[in-house]
Amino acid sequence: MKFQSFSKIMYRGLLFSAFVSIFIWSCSPKEDSDPTPPTVVTQVDIPVIDGKIEAFLASYKIPGASLAISKNGKLVYKKAYGKADVEGNIAMTTNHRMRVASVSKTFTGVAIMRLVQAGKLSLDDKVFGPDGILGTTYGSKAYNDRVKGVTVKHLLQMTTGGWVLANDRDAIDSNPAMNNTAFFNWMMDNAILKYNPGSQYWYINTNYFIAARIVEKVSGKSFYQFMKDDFLTPLGINSAVYGKSAMTNLHPDETKYYGQGGLKGYEYNLNIERRDGDGGLVINASDLLKFVLAIDGNPSRPDILDATTFQKFIEGSGPAPLNPNFGNGILKWNTRFLFYGALPGTRSSFMTENNGMAVAMIFNGNADYTNNAVYNPFTQAHHALLVDILTNNLNVYLDIDQF
Repeated sequence: MKFQSFSKIMYRGLLFSAFVSIFIWSCSPKEDSDPTPPTVVTQVDIPVIDGKIEAFLASYKIPGASLAISKNGKLVYKKAYGKADVEGNIAMTTNHRMRVASVSKTFTGVAIMRLVQAGKLSLDDKVFGPDGILGTTYGSKAYNDRVKGVTVKHLLQMTTGGWVLANDRDAIDSNPAMNNTAFFNWMMDNAILKYNPGSQYWYINTNYFIAARIVEKVSGKSFYQFMKDDFLTPLGINSAVYGKSAMTNLHPDETKYYGQGGLKGYEYNLNIERRDGDGGLVINASDLLKFVLAIDGNPSRPDILDATTFQKFIEGSGPAPLNPNFGNGILKWNTRFLFYGALPGTRSSFMTENNGMAVAMIFNGNADYTNNAVYNPFTQAHHALLVDILTNNLNVYLDIDQF
């Protein structure tokens, strides 16, 4: 009897254990024998946007373009159009990079503002003379009062009053065979400041050549290396390099350039290496837009300028004959921030809007800016195209981020 009772107890225990095991197994997560991967949303063509770009290229005979559009900090559309190399029949891609000409000035302005933010210089610091950042290093002649009165802010806001030669010609492209040091020495001895610093706005490229030399002096690094270390690499901007003059020295994935009219044949006939501070940057459109979103004062993506520094960055020099809209490397127009660039065979731009939209657009062609009858309609159409992108058809983009 005892044995039978024990056997019954054991049997019931085994049944209970089996029941518990089956219950636990049935409640455990199972490996799906046919797992379905999550749906990845990818960009699709947007005809209403593509049509506008293609019509612009056709109207102005521009070989190719690269476009990047963001919405609320996300890269929602990137697209390439036309040819990167007409002769080689190479299609433009979003990886292609191009000279951005004067849009380089925004990078130079930001480099200065980063040094201001770090407490290493002030916008009101004098540039030349015994108490200036660059001292009396350049040139062989004694500096006059105008030269000794130039500040960092005057350079960035284009209110130095000159650095011009005969016929008010900007000194920047003179003596192209000279290296930077030789040119700087020559320029200080031969270019003049026609007006008192801070008295009026005058767009002179040489101002930003000098600003780049200030970055080098204060940081102890080359101009490009400082930007690379300080904000390009941390932002994940990998396509930014500085251009080379000869077509045979184009960077990998850099397009060819196509001038028109009086600019045709001058695409490589300039010392682009000297133009590092004012016009020498080469970059792709997506990286340009990524940079813009890091300096726009909008919280959708982290900014590299704090609120105080940003306000200094966008501050204009004052009412006419100064310029209330030209900041320290950036333009403000109503609710928008923007900048344009132009060289033979290059036209570039970025623009932001306070509705969360931003755009970067680069062309490897340019209308003839020596002919106002041709160039003014072109620039007006380019500007209108950017505004159109930022203010119309805002619901056509997928909620994706391709940064």
